[in-house]
Amino acid sequence: AFQYFLDFFHAVHLHPSLFLPWPYDKISLSKLQWKGGNTMILQLLGASGAGKSTLAKALSQKTGLPHLQSDHYLWPDEKFDIPRPVEERRRMLEEDLRQFLSFILDGDVTRWFPAPPFTPDLLVLLRCPEKKRMERLRQRETLRYGQWEDPRHPHHQLTQEFLEWAACYDTAGEEEPYSLCSHLKKIAQAPCPALILWPESTETLLRRVLGAANLL
Repeated sequence: AFQYFLDFFHAVHLHPSLFLPWPYDKISLSKLQWKGGNTMILQLLGASGAGKSTLAKALSQKTGLPHLQSDHYLWPDEKFDIPRPVEERRRMLEEDLRQFLSFILDGDVTRWFPAPPFTPDLLVLLRCPEKKRMERLRQRETLRYGQWEDPRHPHHQLTQEFLEWAACYDTAGEEEPYSLCSHLKKIAQAPCPALILWPESTETLLRRVLGAANLL
């Protein structure tokens, strides 16, 4: 709870006009209604293991908006060992942006696309206690690769490096694009509303995000 207060205070202090009034618990769960046929772009930020993909899938099912995954552009397969070339990532994203005027983007692309050609209508920063999300990540790595903790395992080194990187999300500075510091700065500077959400049931998170989007 104290960490949530620090995050919220920091972001509101930087740009208080970006935050919508609370609560959103009494909103309708009907599909998003766009004013005058306008487009709707929702972007989810947060650490690895925070639950972005789970929430993005639920939002896509509820709204019918396409679900674009930043990992899809970054990695050519589920080995997650050799990333796509930067130009290929940009080309793939630009093709999807031409095809979909409204969408949900799961993740951040600014490391390899510093000025992406879209402006979100709502930014959502998902927070999660480090211990909980690191447990999730270790379980996910085990499901993918088996006994990766064995130093002889072919994915041992890559998984170790990934987990070390993921564990630094809360403490890294803004020189790391995928850090809490960078994401707080991003939502503070964005010309759109933003939410900071901590773990709740998927249904509750849906209500909060859909409520914020309906207020745009």
